[in-house]
Amino acid sequence: MGVRARGIAVGLALAALAFAPRSTVAAPTGEVALDTFFHGTVIGLEGTKVRLRYDFSTKEQAADWPEGAGFRVPRDVGDSAGVAEGRLAVRGSTGTRHVAEWEGDITVTAKLIPDGVKDIGSVVTSPDQPEDYVLYSIGETYFHGWDHPGSGGDTGMMKFGKQYATADKPGLVGFRYLDYRRPPTDPTPGKPVVWSFGRKGAEVFLTLDDMKLDSPEPGNKLKVLQVGFYAVKSAMTVDDIVIEGTLSPRYLAAKKIALRTDKPIVAETGAGVDPAVRTLAEAYAAGKESAVKVVGVVGDAARPEGDRRAAADALKRGPRKALPAVIDLLYNAEPKIRTLGLEIVKSLTGKTYGYDPKASEKARAAAVRRLNDDIAANPALLQGNGGGG
Repeated sequence: MGVRARGIAVGLALAALAFAPRSTVAAPTGEVALDTFFHGTVIGLEGTKVRLRYDFSTKEQAADWPEGAGFRVPRDVGDSAGVAEGRLAVRGSTGTRHVAEWEGDITVTAKLIPDGVKDIGSVVTSPDQPEDYVLYSIGETYFHGWDHPGSGGDTGMMKFGKQYATADKPGLVGFRYLDYRRPPTDPTPGKPVVWSFGRKGAEVFLTLDDMKLDSPEPGNKLKVLQVGFYAVKSAMTVDDIVIEGTLSPRYLAAKKIALRTDKPIVAETGAGVDPAVRTLAEAYAAGKESAVKVVGVVGDAARPEGDRRAAADALKRGPRKALPAVIDLLYNAEPKIRTLGLEIVKSLTGKTYGYDPKASEKARAAAVRRLNDDIAANPALLQGNGGGG
């Protein structure tokens, strides 16, 4: 269930950064492969959906993360954003955004290491709507201070836009509080946290370790998206960033990018994954944890995509005796989770049984009956391991 937006609009004399006009004319068919254009690693390509990973093990990856928060903050001499010591570092009052433009749903998962413990986080902006953006903040005090001096300090989300300003003046924008909460455990300098943010359907979401927040995205809703990280009078480093989403057709055309890779895609599930999920997957592989626990991670729609996929990959490798537990995923209310369930079934049995995650409930139930009948008639289906694919 989404958490409803709360709070009031507050006027801010806060000017958004200017963006150059962009053409809407379609460019020729793409020519450059994804893994040639981007300096990160392409770890997934399903139709138009792309998954990119950045571990900053090479200096070239910095080219995909130019400095710029997408909104104006009081920058001082020495503030900077860039790659340092194998991580993306944001220090002072500045930010950095990924070069790509996306549309629709977007999920970003990362390992975030606070240096400061307030006014750090992420941002989703739009090149077409420079006055509209969403902040995803840890220990936010800077903007709360405009509303009520000395307030703030919780973790959560805010939507900015001219529509929330209290006066109609050039460059004046306001914000609306979405969902904020104090984490069960406050961030500690130098201690990594699992961080994810983005948009799914009509809602924006944020995850800090085990704390999950979501809220309907109030208007004006962002259309073309860019994602990034920011700090205000604070500092952090970020590593193992995974971006999953659909690249804007306009961006693909303008950059002449083809939705293909020159090299085989090797899926990597460790990037940005909750360490507890990694430990669970390893224990399951060693026969020390039950399939039910791993299935529980896959079926948790509130978890980051990286966590669910890591758990699904563990189940794909077997053993096949997990099938009865995996069947629960085929009844899940979320089509995306049902799709993962089908992937696991296919890996373990080599069959789909005619199951379509997007089919009617009646059609899905009939396919599940065929699977259960096959298990009953062929007990050997529950023996051995899966294919892992």
